[in-house]
Amino acid sequence: MSAAQPEGIVAVLRGHDPGQVERAARVLAESGIAFIEVTCTVPDAMAVIERLRDLENAVVGCGTVISVVQARSALNAGARFLVSPACIPELVAAARQVEVPCVLGGLSPTEILRAWEAGATQVKVFPVGRVGGPAYLHELAGPFPTLRVMPSGGIGLDDLATYKLPCVASIALGSELAPADAIASGDWEEIRRRASRALAAWAQGA
Repeated sequence: MSAAQPEGIVAVLRGHDPGQVERAARVLAESGIAFIEVTCTVPDAMAVIERLRDLENAVVGCGTVISVVQARSALNAGARFLVSPACIPELVAAARQVEVPCVLGGLSPTEILRAWEAGATQVKVFPVGRVGGPAYLHELAGPFPTLRVMPSGGIGLDDLATYKLPCVASIALGSELAPADAIASGDWEEIRRRASRALAAWAQGA
């Protein structure tokens, strides 16, 4: 299993119907979203990841990972990166065994530093929109110049270009990119429109 460090936009998929989540992942991949995160909160998430493991044009990982058991199940299913909302160092060890990137969560400077020192390849800063967004990340870059982050939470599609900072390796978009009601109803055109809009906005920040 090769490493797949998340870069650019990462689509975070949640939903109650695993079949609809799988379809949303395929639509997003067809629309140009290169990294897709299926969260552990999706029913039968590991089966969804396994069916998507050979998805063309996109890399599929597992998110909302909060235990080593979940991490191992996801890796066995074919997840090519792991994302946790918390700092759980044991997840890094599990991911390193198969050379897969592991993103740990943190919000305060102390939490973020602990996640980085634990070996996270990126730190998921969540919910970044509640604590200042790009301005907060800019301040973090002062004391932590080598930090690589994945901002998440409260990020509007029109704000994407403002997050194109040197410390930002990737940016996680959930309901802003794939709303729960669009996934549930199968409104794939809406998701395609949002994907196109997100990619254009992100490119503007280059």
